[in-house]
Amino acid sequence: MGLDIRYQAFIEEAGEAAERIRELISEGRFFSVFCHNDADGLSSGAIASVMLLREGARFSTRAVRGIEEILDSLPKLPEDSAIIITDMGSGYLSELRGAVGGRPLIILDHHEPVGEPDESWIHVNPHNHGIEGANEVSGAGVTYFVARALNESNRSYSPIAVVGALGDLQDKSDGRSLHGLNSLIVEDAVKLGLLEVSDDLLLYGRSYRPLHIALASTTSPFIPGISGSESRAVGFLSSLGIKFKEDDRWRVLAELSEEEKKQLYNGLMKYLASLGLPPSIAKELVGKVYELRMEEKWTYLRDAREFASLLNACGKTGKEWLGISVAMGARGETLEEAQRTLEEYRVRLAQAMDYVMREENRQELRHIVAIDGGDVIDERMISSVASIISSSNLLGEDKPLIAMASGDDMVKVSARASKKLVEMGLDLGEVMSRAAQAVGGRGGGHNIAAGAEIPKAKKALFLLEVDRIVGEELGGKV
Repeated sequence: MGLDIRYQAFIEEAGEAAERIRELISEGRFFSVFCHNDADGLSSGAIASVMLLREGARFSTRAVRGIEEILDSLPKLPEDSAIIITDMGSGYLSELRGAVGGRPLIILDHHEPVGEPDESWIHVNPHNHGIEGANEVSGAGVTYFVARALNESNRSYSPIAVVGALGDLQDKSDGRSLHGLNSLIVEDAVKLGLLEVSDDLLLYGRSYRPLHIALASTTSPFIPGISGSESRAVGFLSSLGIKFKEDDRWRVLAELSEEEKKQLYNGLMKYLASLGLPPSIAKELVGKVYELRMEEKWTYLRDAREFASLLNACGKTGKEWLGISVAMGARGETLEEAQRTLEEYRVRLAQAMDYVMREENRQELRHIVAIDGGDVIDERMISSVASIISSSNLLGEDKPLIAMASGDDMVKVSARASKKLVEMGLDLGEVMSRAAQAVGGRGGGHNIAAGAEIPKAKKALFLLEVDRIVGEELGGKV
């Protein structure tokens, strides 16, 4: 069978973007690269940086929290500079039109487009070809296809595009595997001997962390009472009769027999059922493992999901440069600092999860469930919290989740919906855009995952508006 005609059209579009970048480099243009500050965005920024570095181009790369930072920066750039925006931009085409001026603009994004791009812009987006950007290719993947078209040597960064896709939780199909255009990237990485794919339990640090620590460190899915607590993980393993120590040496997941792995999996299912949670959460613990073969087994970079967690931690703690540097290939002291950042971030994330899982911090409206982190949860962490709750199905799948955290003047909102609700007609990107606009904010995103920034004083009104629009979109189906 030949390549899907939609994929062919997308790859051709990526090739056209590469040719435009080549032209701009030959003109001696300086490139200003902007990327999002999450794992996918930092992966995108790293791939774009390497792509330009290998061509001898002059450039700077900056990670941002939202489109506002880009809109504020664009008018200040030199008139002859070229702009590349990765993992964002498509949802704000009208706003960008007024800020770009006459500068060349290249948008490499996977979010659903809103508005029309200027004819002079290059806009590479899977939605232009009927490809779902929420799960078939990430921002890093889009950037990778352009980089690959520019120079074949950039195929060596295919594992970073895989990291970006996993960081964007695009492995939610059966068997926790990547599919769509992502599968072509995986294929490139495997062919080059850079990636190995296998099936296993997806515990954090599965090949090098003591079993009880790996279990306690696992947050996707989040296991209430065990995630974040090594002592409870020890108690749980002991109750199952699974030996986690042998001859004064800690055992790791990779050393367990198939029978012991089944015992662990079944034990988790029963444990979740005892909490009144769906045992199906345990299914999230089984799937494809993507290992970067060139990385040391003892580092956080060997497992692509752990690599993504490290990048996310850097981005959500104001150390975006660390994440981009590691994704570009920096090791040594840079990697050590990034690993320390991840450890600190995981402690704060466990504390945040403990807070949001308390019933008094949740509000249930007619069509939505809202969680307010207030000033307790760092606004930069709220998207991670929302993703963990949603991907772990901790609050069920009948209502979308609206998670909030307060900044100085604005409230950061992260919204998540189940596949079931999306199939029923819900588009969270549209909901966030309309509701935020109604209260003087800005929002957008995918149908299944979206976000917004709204004025602090309009939080209650915003939730009522979201509830109304969700009910309108679902038309009384829930």
